Amino acid sequence: MGTLTAYVASPVFSLDGTENAELARNALRFVVNDDILGLSWCEATFVNWGSRDGRPNYLYLARDVLDFGKRLTVQLGPDVDRHQVFDGHISAITAEYPADATAQVLISAEDGLASLRLTRRTRTFTDTTVSELARQLASEHGLTAQVDFTGVRRPVVAQLNQSDLALLRGVARSEGAEVWLSGTELHLGRRPDRAPVADPLRLDYRTNLLSFRVRADLAHQVSELVVTGWSRSDKAAIVESVAASALGSELGSLTSGSSILANAFSDRSERVVRSDPITASQARALAEAGYLERARGFVRASARTGGTPAANVGRRVTVTGVGEMFGGDYTIVGLQHSYDVATGFETHLELERPGIGSAG
Repeated sequence: MGTLTAYVASPVFSLDGTENAELARNALRFVVNDDILGLSWCEATFVNWGSRDGRPNYLYLARDVLDFGKRLTVQLGPDVDRHQVFDGHISAITAEYPADATAQVLISAEDGLASLRLTRRTRTFTDTTVSELARQLASEHGLTAQVDFTGVRRPVVAQLNQSDLALLRGVARSEGAEVWLSGTELHLGRRPDRAPVADPLRLDYRTNLLSFRVRADLAHQVSELVVTGWSRSDKAAIVESVAASALGSELGSLTSGSSILANAFSDRSERVVRSDPITASQARALAEAGYLERARGFVRASARTGGTPAANVGRRVTVTGVGEMFGGDYTIVGLQHSYDVATGFETHLELERPGIGSAG
């Protein structure tokens, strides 16, 4: 069995770059959520009654401390190894007056992708790639683009009464790329390039892994994904197919859902027919992205830890103590950091991977 290191789990709050110790003392609970789609959000609740300017009063309704648009950052972990788990701006303030408790104030905040979410437009982009689209959107929203993926060149991309975030997410997803924010950097990259290969987080059942639930499900697995369509420029039909080889090194020594499907039942080929004109490279990208999304979701798990501030979406996690079939490496695709004065700090993780290990 491993050992656990105890530390004070209270969050550290900063407003516009300045640490606010009073907020930490008055914090009742908070939650930070993030997932593979991007756009992290936070809610925090504080005691809202006490001494203000030498007399009893509401603490946070004058808007001098908590106010709309203020930058909020939250850090967790021991003093020598704090990790920032949220960076965004306050977008909502709620006052609560319970019948059986002290007055409270709840703030909601979103990270910088909220600017893209709130901007809805109708326009077209011609002769562009998803990387060029990401750079243009980053510039329009005062962000810096960090692009590790080029993508196929598209004759036209249409944005029809759609938010900038939905547009970028949709185009990126169609090519197997992911969008996320780090500070003021808008990132675009593929799953294998999102996190360093070395130094995965280690979670051991019965020590720092409090509970674990995992499911391997063949329901949406396919042996092959085929995308067909029509090339307007070539005046010819397009047929592009992708199979398990698309996983590359992601599978490692695991047994894929495609392989188990073929052995337990039979090969299953799925065909996607596109009615809109596409190019062969677009069809290939769609087939690969669709296959990888299904394959990676073959094994999905939910994990609860006693607080893992170093966890972030896209990072690898090594799970031990759960047997050969489900032990090993996973990718974090969703997380929730939560704190409550009664229960302390916990982290809930959503994990996935494309295969299972030996059943022995």
